Amino acid sequence: MLDENHHLIQCILEYQSKGKTAECTQYQQILHRNLVYLATIADSNQNMQSLLPAVSTRWGWSPLPSKDSDTA
Repeated sequence: MLDENHHLIQCILEYQSKGKTAECTQYQQILHRNLVYLATIADSNQNMQSLLPAVSTRWGWSPLPSKDSDTA
């Protein structure tokens, strides 16, 4: 989607330089839709992270020992 947005921006710039406002508006609407979608996903992921506490702090567990530690 980032590549698509880059392409849309390039098209918008090209049409703006040629004075084709109708085409600009069309591509701007698509770009806006894509940006809103990406922002919604980012916001959703951020909200999920704030809802999920780290397991080690919630349950008082310590991290697993590394494979290199002496257990003998």
